[in-house]
Amino acid sequence: MSVNKAINKRTTRAGADGESRLGKSLERYLAAFSLATLFFIIGILIGSAITSSKIESITTTEENIRLEMLDLELQNNLAEYNPCGTYYLYSLGERLDEIGTRLIMLENQLGKNDKRVIELKKPYTLLQVQHYFLVRNRVERCGENYTIFLFFYSNRPEFIDESEKQGFVIGYLGDKYGYDRVKVYSIDGDLDLGVVQTLKEMNKIITFPTTIVNNKMYVGFHSREELEKEIK
Repeated sequence: MSVNKAINKRTTRAGADGESRLGKSLERYLAAFSLATLFFIIGILIGSAITSSKIESITTTEENIRLEMLDLELQNNLAEYNPCGTYYLYSLGERLDEIGTRLIMLENQLGKNDKRVIELKKPYTLLQVQHYFLVRNRVERCGENYTIFLFFYSNRPEFIDESEKQGFVIGYLGDKYGYDRVKVYSIDGDLDLGVVQTLKEMNKIITFPTTIVNNKMYVGFHSREELEKEIK
């Protein structure tokens, strides 16, 4: 065999080996790409299913809250005919707390400034105010004695930190002393409701958080020890 033929043979074999390696690399690349694409599509489908399920769950929660608030409004109206009855006070208070907890959960899911959350907070706030005056009426007409927290807060950036800290303290005191002694009404001072504006004017609310405890005003954040002194 001549030298040229040997060289050509080696060159041909090297070329074939190179093409083979290139082909295998391309196959591996395509396989990896196909696998990554498959995972990506599966991820999108799973994410879409989770999102759809979450939206459906949120919608159901909204509808349930609205229905419960309508029922609660009717119970509030009935309670006005028997202001000293014990059943209405505790039943309505428990229902308010339950709905409030569900609203907080919804707020955590959707965000504090979500329009759906804000629209649900409006009728809830009206129910709170109605119940607040029912309790005030019981104190005056039925000789009962409660510590009433009327807590005004704001989710605006300049107020939200102290508002949340104050809300935590008030919630702690409410849990510690129980519903028999402490009534808590938390009002979002930024809600576009006439009754909220009226309450703010009545109580001279100019900043947040502001807490009215037994007609005594506490402006800004106050510690547990300070507020606890007001509990009867």
